[in-house]
Amino acid sequence: MKKIEIAKSAGFCFGVDRAAKLIEAEAAEGKPLYTIGELIHNKSYIKSLEEKGVFAISAEEALKLPEGTRVVARTHGIPRQTMEALTAAGLSVLDATCPFVKKIHGIVSEHTSNGTPLVIMGDPKHPEVEGIRSFAGGQTVVASKAEELTEFLNSGEGAIFGEKGFVMVAQTTFSMPEWKKSQKIIKKLYTNANFFDTICSVTEKRQEEVLALAEKSDLVVVVGGRNSSNTAKLWELAATRTRALHIERAAELAPYSADICACNNIAITAGASTPFSIIQEVRETMADIIKNTEDNGELSFQEMLDQSFKTLHTGERVVGVISAVTPAEIHVDLGTKHTGILPYDEITDDSGVDLNEMFKVGDEIEVVPVKFNDAEGVVHLSKKRLDSSKNWGTIVEAESEHAILEGTVKEVVKGGVVISSNNVRVFVPASQTGVPKDESLDVLKGKKVSFKVIEINDQRKRAVGSIRLAQRSEHKKAVEEFYATAEVGQKFTGTVRSLTSFGAFINLGPVDGMAHITELSWGRPKNPADILKVGDKIEVYIKAINVEKKRISLGYKTEENNPWNIFVANYKVGDDIKVKVVSLMAFGAFAEIIPGVDGLIHNSQLAAKPVSAPASVVAVGDEVEVKIIAIDEERKRISLSRRALLPAEELGEGFEIVEEASIGAEEAATEAIAEETAE
Repeated sequence: MKKIEIAKSAGFCFGVDRAAKLIEAEAAEGKPLYTIGELIHNKSYIKSLEEKGVFAISAEEALKLPEGTRVVARTHGIPRQTMEALTAAGLSVLDATCPFVKKIHGIVSEHTSNGTPLVIMGDPKHPEVEGIRSFAGGQTVVASKAEELTEFLNSGEGAIFGEKGFVMVAQTTFSMPEWKKSQKIIKKLYTNANFFDTICSVTEKRQEEVLALAEKSDLVVVVGGRNSSNTAKLWELAATRTRALHIERAAELAPYSADICACNNIAITAGASTPFSIIQEVRETMADIIKNTEDNGELSFQEMLDQSFKTLHTGERVVGVISAVTPAEIHVDLGTKHTGILPYDEITDDSGVDLNEMFKVGDEIEVVPVKFNDAEGVVHLSKKRLDSSKNWGTIVEAESEHAILEGTVKEVVKGGVVISSNNVRVFVPASQTGVPKDESLDVLKGKKVSFKVIEINDQRKRAVGSIRLAQRSEHKKAVEEFYATAEVGQKFTGTVRSLTSFGAFINLGPVDGMAHITELSWGRPKNPADILKVGDKIEVYIKAINVEKKRISLGYKTEENNPWNIFVANYKVGDDIKVKVVSLMAFGAFAEIIPGVDGLIHNSQLAAKPVSAPASVVAVGDEVEVKIIAIDEERKRISLSRRALLPAEELGEGFEIVEEASIGAEEAATEAIAEETAE
């Protein structure tokens, strides 16, 4: 009788279960909730969270959210600097970090704060490891295997670890056998290593259980996300004792129907981020497969025999039929005893492709076998390698026609970067990347770029490209298009690129224009640096354009931003306002009403009685309350009175407040400094 056994430790661990409950309780309030990265590595569960209003975003996206927005530090933890930035941005942070992970943060913070080096055994790209590293106070190295660590410590770069001693921790889901092996090797090399056993006890128990199950099973099915570190470890351990399959959901079992039916004892285990509902679905699906096969005789003996005799060879082109499509891979029926597995990264380099939209079950597909695994009964396939051969002609044609192609920077290698364009690898030397010598080429990794093919080796199918030449060509084209459509009076939002003593250079996209100093202010010309700073975004318009010399003169001043017009629109005689004293003259004090517009407080209007020296009453920088007593719009002059606002008891009997007055009495005094208030 066939038996299907589910591991007792399968499914959500304590940390994930805790985080899930926290998230679902918060989501029940009905307000949007954002997790910094995916809460766990399980696509089905993440999709269910999205339906509840919980969305995974990057830390950079989170920092753009409004203050008070609720964000969640996921189970794996987030870097210390990220947590500090989120808090400083005024976001409401719910910390769902697994307690076992937070314990490692504390160990690292305490024992490396004095600069002691740190060794982390784990996946260097895993978010948990990235978070742990952020708490280190000294040099850090991450190794996924004991051999990697040994090689590093024996190198010149690792000498400091041997001299100072070091702290050693492990990712919570790290392989226990590999951890013990690492400790054993290190203890032979050093006596000053400080070990902390940080592998989660649940992880250890899970790994021990899967080994025990594998010993007595014909097949172990490991359920969990493709990116789940602990799930991958379970699959690796199970595969050392028996045949093992790694799937994300029950729908992926169909291609393995014959194999499932051939087994008498099947075990199911799952990673820490797999909901139990998915585990149950896998068990029920396998039970149905076995029942249906027994009832219907799915494959005859002759059919099985025919499949066993059909052979494949590495590198040959074969046509198969798609039997299943998942977000991570395609299963292909090749008409053999092997099930064809076509992984995502052997289909395309574009991370944004939805395989379910591009491929359908029942479609034929041409592929190349690249690796056989008879123990699992699978053959790993590649479509990308086949496409690469087909697309080489595009590269050759682009080189002869000096055409611009697009691709994604996949690797940073010695001397340059590697671009993947239509599954063809193109090497770009560092000097042709457009990246300055003092900057790291890592800034290009993962980016889509344009490039030109500058050299090919058709015999060896090697190509060399240049991003810099493509940028130059694209910039030249953009400049030509700009001048072809630019017109006097056309408005732009530009960015201040640089400042000189005579004006400001404003970037308009593909070209720069110059705004003369006289265009930057309505008052007397000032130093441009007093008005603008590099990086400012300002509204400008084209005053003049010289297409032949590629020069553009820009205007900044408009009637809309004329300070006098703003004043007239918002102030009138009789208004009480607060002003700032900006200069003292023999006959009175000038005060700023708004930037660019000053008014005069005559000596007769500074106090209850006329004063001979304004400095005896006010000083530059003082803010005082005044009344507007006259406005001469023709000459753009304003009279102010501090005296008009003084209490009657200070003014004495017989004083009458004058609501309107002529500037005529002050004309002689103000004529000499008319330019102070002009414009």
